[in-house]
Amino acid sequence: MSYFKWDALFQVFPRLVKCIPVTLGITTASFSAGLILAVLIAISRIYKIPVLTQLSSVYVSFMRGTPILIQLFIVKLAFPTVIWVITGINVGRIWPQIVFVIIAYSLNSAAFLSEIIRASFFGVDTAQHEAAYAAGMTASQSFVHVIFPQMFRISIPSIANSLSGLLKDTSLAYSAAGVIDVMGMVSANNALTYRFFEGYIGAAVIFFSLCLVIQQSFKYLEYRLDYGKFLTKEV
Repeated sequence: MSYFKWDALFQVFPRLVKCIPVTLGITTASFSAGLILAVLIAISRIYKIPVLTQLSSVYVSFMRGTPILIQLFIVKLAFPTVIWVITGINVGRIWPQIVFVIIAYSLNSAAFLSEIIRASFFGVDTAQHEAAYAAGMTASQSFVHVIFPQMFRISIPSIANSLSGLLKDTSLAYSAAGVIDVMGMVSANNALTYRFFEGYIGAAVIFFSLCLVIQQSFKYLEYRLDYGKFLTKEV
């Protein structure tokens, strides 16, 4: 029996491509929700808001210190129970499994993104804050016009890595919740054809291509920001 057949790869690859929207949907929704939560967490830790600072620190430590697969199972099993106790509604039967997957990935990415935001905030020279205040700006104006643009530029490489990592982590969605994404289709094809190598090769090509697009897009954005700064200096 041959371990690899090109015709088997060509047969499974179109099926995997059809599942890319599911994988990208999980990634986009989780990243967007996680970013919003990350901003709130970062603000509570940057400005040392009582109680919230301690809770945020524990939350970030837990999310960064436990495997994402465990977090997926916790959200899948515990979240419906909590909702049922509070409201009496069994969301485990009402909501599709992909919702719990997105919740788990959002909570996970929020922890990592909050650290990126916090690090980029402290990465801006304190003299920038003082200069903005000296120019008569309020705290909000200083943040929007002076601090945030520099924070964004500093955080670009880390955000790109975080987004790529989130995309790759979605490969566990099928194992935890049975979501038919790219890796879910690989598993379904393996069970149907008993050919494993071709499916994994096809999935590897897809994930590598998507991550390459992400990395190159952020590199281009980084280049454009640096180019604009260069022109400003020249002028």
